[in-house]
Amino acid sequence: MRRAAVVIGCSYGDEGKGLAASWMAGQWMAEKVPVLNVLINGGAQRGHTVDLPDGRRHVFHHFGSGTLQGAVSYADEDFLVNPLLFVQEKNELEREFGTALRLIVSDRCRVSTPLDMIAGQIIEESRGKKKHGSCGCGIFETQVRYSHAPWSLRWGELRRLAKEDFNRYWQRIMDYLPSRLAEMRAEPDREWTALIRDPELREAAWLDLQEMAAGTEPCQDWKALGESFPALVFEAGQGLALDAENKEDFPYLTPSRTTSGASAERIAALSGETHTEIVYVTRSYLTRHGAGPFPTECGREQIAAGIWDRTNVPNPHQDTLRYGWFDGEAVLKRVRADLSASRRILPAASCAVLVTHLNETGGELRGGMELENFTSFFDRVLLSDSPCGVHPGT
Repeated sequence: MRRAAVVIGCSYGDEGKGLAASWMAGQWMAEKVPVLNVLINGGAQRGHTVDLPDGRRHVFHHFGSGTLQGAVSYADEDFLVNPLLFVQEKNELEREFGTALRLIVSDRCRVSTPLDMIAGQIIEESRGKKKHGSCGCGIFETQVRYSHAPWSLRWGELRRLAKEDFNRYWQRIMDYLPSRLAEMRAEPDREWTALIRDPELREAAWLDLQEMAAGTEPCQDWKALGESFPALVFEAGQGLALDAENKEDFPYLTPSRTTSGASAERIAALSGETHTEIVYVTRSYLTRHGAGPFPTECGREQIAAGIWDRTNVPNPHQDTLRYGWFDGEAVLKRVRADLSASRRILPAASCAVLVTHLNETGGELRGGMELENFTSFFDRVLLSDSPCGVHPGT
């Protein structure tokens, strides 16, 4: 029987989904079962950290977090690829780990360009103190362009372009940018304008596109690909509280669906039976990146002394990682709604929880609910009290 794990963040992202996906893939790869690690939503703005026992670590963006366990990565059609960031990560992985990398990319993927990244950063800068918390990777601007401009090319079309056709495509995006920036009341300064017009930027984008096309494998048929692997790890980006349909917190959301629904649909499309477990991941406290509502926000020192997050360092786009008390009722409300929706597609799906960062909170949740009371809802309990360890709970 085929097996599948669907890794979902319970709240605002940064929960430990990289650890969860890596651990799930490692369990199956240890049994010599090939794993396909599916990137189901979002794009290269995701930062999923995997720490190894020897002290090495990597923050995954374009590759699945099961990569170092030997999993094959697949960018689903809802994942936004970015050749510039792909090349950077590929080179880093090969340099630091010498890993044989396989990334399969759906021909239906939308493709972010440096111009989308620039547009997003100009718009975010124009908001001043009212910024939304953009990651700077052009994710939202890419989605807007594809919805506004029907000539925008998907990966399967873009990877086949001759250079002169790519140059014409690049010029169309340049011609589109002024109206988009005017719509958002954002005006680029001289430095941004010079960068947009720089022919070296276009040439670098072309070279990155060529390198990504040569270094990945195309996919036109999810069903055929999915059925060729006996184990699937679906790795979602961000968290349930940031889902694009969460109208209460608009516009402080991610422009993608962060639920388990898309993964359930992909699994349901496969022939035969697939034993599916939805793995919900949460820290023992809550965090949030960027602007937006955060009802239980408090100081980091109130959670625990000495917390040090090596991945979520302060940056000009999202500032400093925010901390909050664990709200068990709110987390369970999100989980119940998500699980109920996916069980309409996969009635037999089981659910697990992975609680991370317990080493920072003395093995407890930092909030108004006992760990045992929170985890009693789930079919399986997994706990992590180290950056690279997962063990079953009682």
